[in-house]
Amino acid sequence: MLVTSTAHFAHFNRPLRAALVVALAGLLVGALLVPRSADAQRPAPKATLTITDVMIPVGDGIELHGRLYRPVPDSARPTILSMTPYTVDDAHEYGRYFASRGYAYLNVDVRGRGASEGTFRPMVGDGADGAEVVRWIANQSWSNGQVAMRGGSYRGMVQWQVLGEDPDPLRTAVPTAALYPGRDVPVYHGIVPTYIARWLTFTQGRASQQSLFRDGRYWQQAFRELHTSGRPFSALDEIAGLSLRAQKTFEQWIDHPHFDDHWRALSPDSADYRALDQPLLTVTGHFDADQPGALRHYRRHMQHGTERGTDSHYLLMGPWSHGGTRDPATELRGLTFADTAAIDMNRLHRQWFDWTLRDGTKPPMLKDRVVYYVMGADRWRTAPSLEAVADTSRTFYLQSPDTNPSDPFDAGQLTPQAPESSDTDRYVYDPRDTADLATLQSMQRSLTAPGAAFLDGPTLIYHSPPVDEAFELAGQMRLDAWIELDVPDTDLAAWVYEIRPTGKTIYLGNTHLRARHRHGVDTTALAEPGRIERYRFDTFWWTARQVQRGSRLRLVIAPLNDPSWQKNYHSGGPVMQETVEDAQTATVKLHLGPEHPTKLVLPVRSGK
Repeated sequence: MLVTSTAHFAHFNRPLRAALVVALAGLLVGALLVPRSADAQRPAPKATLTITDVMIPVGDGIELHGRLYRPVPDSARPTILSMTPYTVDDAHEYGRYFASRGYAYLNVDVRGRGASEGTFRPMVGDGADGAEVVRWIANQSWSNGQVAMRGGSYRGMVQWQVLGEDPDPLRTAVPTAALYPGRDVPVYHGIVPTYIARWLTFTQGRASQQSLFRDGRYWQQAFRELHTSGRPFSALDEIAGLSLRAQKTFEQWIDHPHFDDHWRALSPDSADYRALDQPLLTVTGHFDADQPGALRHYRRHMQHGTERGTDSHYLLMGPWSHGGTRDPATELRGLTFADTAAIDMNRLHRQWFDWTLRDGTKPPMLKDRVVYYVMGADRWRTAPSLEAVADTSRTFYLQSPDTNPSDPFDAGQLTPQAPESSDTDRYVYDPRDTADLATLQSMQRSLTAPGAAFLDGPTLIYHSPPVDEAFELAGQMRLDAWIELDVPDTDLAAWVYEIRPTGKTIYLGNTHLRARHRHGVDTTALAEPGRIERYRFDTFWWTARQVQRGSRLRLVIAPLNDPSWQKNYHSGGPVMQETVEDAQTATVKLHLGPEHPTKLVLPVRSGK
């Protein structure tokens, strides 16, 4: 990811983009979060600690800088390790917390950041360095040979990279909101967020550029300039004023616009996942910008891991933003949750480490391998696997007889019955148009705003009848859309909302899709104008919410036209280099009917 919160990766769309921004922010902001959990606020057990800066040699002669927190009196203890690109001071409160509870805690500047030697190459080499740090810890007099890892966002990604190196002393890890390089950061589903420039500025040099990073007005202006100037996305580094070092990374990233071998090399492969057998706890949130990365790591381990390894891998998902995965709250951008949603994350981590490193009892919250929060019902549920959460589904077919789908007050229909006759809806989108920033900003600020149906631009809107009884949405929604283009490429977005009987809007999820990646982000195939093809939107964020009786569902389909994202000018050429001179107006036709059943599929948990 890159992200924390102003809200990964992540995992990206308005609330999604808010998420992504949050996400990419995770990369970033995660670094700045300070725990405020109830357990952290209570007086710590009476004990003193020592804080020492250390230099740690790694294989090529480079030394990494770490800050070590140890309890007094001194003795050999299990050690918790985190590795950060945000300088070691970012974990001061965590170091104090865990050291006061009997653990040694070491936070290490990744190569080239803070006081560590070498050159910082984002996402590159941290796993090998981390594995050497793990082995170094095990040989210190203050270590009992057992090492654990923790940390969120970029630090969560590093844990997976270190796990892929399989250092023997590493007994457990708690990867939180972990980005997955090339999948959610710095490219999300084949589309690049402008936020990467902000993150690269934040991490350029050795010290964090916090004041510039936090200057939202400056970044909004820079992204708006790129969006309206007609210049290519490759000019973002110049517009944003990136340093030469950050520009080098930016240029390397945009040279790999989809998931290829460059990105594959930065995460564990199938053999690495198969070798894992230590207890793991993955933490993410329903609104975590890096949820796509966290769940990809989790799913790949479930797919390739051994029975022993997967049986000891737990997954926790709450109603949290990127930053909320470390500091849960009971309110998020207009949504409110029960007090039980704001779990004491430090306490949970301590219970986990007590269980895996000290023969303590399993954390009471982890009653099964998957634990997730249901919004609306305001309760925690458990399941033996992610696939076991939803045991049925509800399908809504898109139809538009005698309606105007571009008008939210005369919208098309979402019906449980498959259509008996064919129809075609369409919108026309000129990428030279600029986004309706006022509506976009309100969508980003609130998860209860009216939403994408009221964007000032082309939209297709569909409503369901009132649902006859409450049901529990649990999982990833999917939109199968039969689409015909008259251009070789375009970017499409989809949003889903619950509209309460009172008229209140509740955001349920959104995603986007670049036409050339309709068959997957690891391949490119331009659209053939005039050909009808199925576009599968299957990257909605995982979510869980009880939809109220009497509520309607709203689906909105529109172009992705947002300063937070790279603009696609529809020429079919390299999107990184396209300019307004290449722009083509797109007519997007959505086919509906028996031969082309465009439908929205919701995963549902039945029963009480």
